[in-house]
Amino acid sequence: MKRPMPLPLLWALALLLAVARNSFASLIPPETTPAGWQQKGQEQQFSGAELYRHIDGGAELYIQFGFERLAVQDYIKETHEVRVEIYKMNDPAGANAVFAEITRGMSTQAVYGTVCALDDYQILFQRGAYCVSVTTYETGTETLAAMAALAVKIDAALIDTLTKKP
Repeated sequence: MKRPMPLPLLWALALLLAVARNSFASLIPPETTPAGWQQKGQEQQFSGAELYRHIDGGAELYIQFGFERLAVQDYIKETHEVRVEIYKMNDPAGANAVFAEITRGMSTQAVYGTVCALDDYQILFQRGAYCVSVTTYETGTETLAAMAALAVKIDAALIDTLTKKP
C-alpha cells in the first residue's frame, strides 16, 4: 500500500510548481509594451495535452518534439491586434526541430533569438528550449512596430531566464 505524500513535501511541490508557472508568465511583456497598446483579456497557459484546446490539428508537431507548455497573450490598440505565443519545449533540440518545421521554406536570420523568420504578418524565433510566435492578421507600420517591440522584450526576458543560475 502506498503511503500518502507528507504534507510539507506536498506544499513544497505546490510552491515549486507555482514559481515555475509564474516565471514562465514573466516572459509575457507587460501591458505597457509596446507603448500605447493594451493586453486583451487574460494570459492563457496550456500544458501537455491541453495544447489541443489551442491548436487542434497542429498540436501533434509540438507534442512530438517534447512540448511542455504554452503562454498566449493578445495585445490591442484601436483596431489593431497582435498575438504572442511562447512555446516551452523540453529541450533546445525539440525547439529547434519545431522551429525548423514551422519555418520550412522561409529564409531565416538572427534578428531575434538564435534564429528567426520574419514577414509582414509574423515574427517567429527560437532561443534555447523556447519557440516564439508574434503574429497579426493585418500588416502596416503600427502592427510591425508593435510586433518588433514585443519580440525584443520577449527575447531579452528569455536571455535573462536562460542565463540565470539555479
